[in-house]
Amino acid sequence: MDNIVPGSFQLMKKINTGLIIDVIRLKGPISRAEIAKILNLTPATVTNITAELINKNIIVESDLGQSTGGRKPILLKINADSYYILSVHIGSTRIRTAVLNMESKIIDKITVKTTPNTTYEEALNIIKDGIEELVKENEINKEKLLGIGIAAHGIVDAEKGKIVYSPNYGWKNKDIRTDIEKIFDVPAFLDRDVRAMALSESWYGAGKYVDQFISVKIGYGVGMSLINNKQQMRGYTDGFGEFGHTKVCFDGPLCSCGNRGCIETFSSEKAVERYAAELGLEKDCMAIHELSLKGDERAISAINRASEYLGLAVANLINTFNPQLIVLGGDLIDVNDYYLNGTIENAKKYALPDLFESCEIKRADTKGDAIIKGAAVLVLDNLFDNI
Repeated sequence: MDNIVPGSFQLMKKINTGLIIDVIRLKGPISRAEIAKILNLTPATVTNITAELINKNIIVESDLGQSTGGRKPILLKINADSYYILSVHIGSTRIRTAVLNMESKIIDKITVKTTPNTTYEEALNIIKDGIEELVKENEINKEKLLGIGIAAHGIVDAEKGKIVYSPNYGWKNKDIRTDIEKIFDVPAFLDRDVRAMALSESWYGAGKYVDQFISVKIGYGVGMSLINNKQQMRGYTDGFGEFGHTKVCFDGPLCSCGNRGCIETFSSEKAVERYAAELGLEKDCMAIHELSLKGDERAISAINRASEYLGLAVANLINTFNPQLIVLGGDLIDVNDYYLNGTIENAKKYALPDLFESCEIKRADTKGDAIIKGAAVLVLDNLFDNI
């Protein structure tokens, strides 16, 4: 007993609680006996911890399971509608707000288009109006709000809750977490949009089944997140993932970062629009997508050209990190097979063969709602870590 460190029982209980919640989230409805078997915990430990979680309304007893002899076991699951989460996605061309339940099911959402001239103060008002409307229209009891998850494009300091630099809007050093908490008086959590997308896939998509994967978000910019053993790689100053600003040539179009030759200027949705314009097709990327479905050769050519560079970029990730899985997400690649298939074909062309064969490349399972769901996970992750 002399070797027991003070607080070690509390730490072990916290770890076990997190593990139990994770098993219920992934495999529920599930019996206490199955949880104990999966986690190699004693039945008493599982019974005590699940009793506390039931008292806190985090989980509930649901149906009876199949009996292998004797009484049927009582199954446990996450109590989906016990609390609610508010999500905010500050994208490069729009701001989305949403209300979700404990399983990150979207109950309602609002989208407002923005422009490069949208100020930070205007964005705060869009968020405020959106959240207030969602709470009112869906009759959400404010006592049941767990918090607000914010996913923003650009560079953020997640620990300090600041948007360090938002390239499309030109914002710098905005203390958005403090500002949101002052308005709504609930905890707020911030991270980059691509990391939110990765969290969504880790909890609800293909990332559930692997220990390591890379998430690549392709919008007007290109970013990446790497999850290893369910943990985000963040970098020394929280700047990991500015993959879109790796260089593929010494010149090229001017990037939002002020340099030239960045991969995102050749492979992003903005690049698709530029390639189409060079062919006389002045449309946004989703209109280009619709035309590609109708066989428009200019639209198909523009998308294929961007996919070649995106495939090269993905090949570089495969050669550098040797991942088990790469998940691709974004408005265009979520729906356009030319973009997706061209990217995979070119990744195969440029990656080392053995490394390519060991890596699966696919669309994000959570598709267009990945970032909104991931922003909700920021809140849930903190809740489950602090129960």
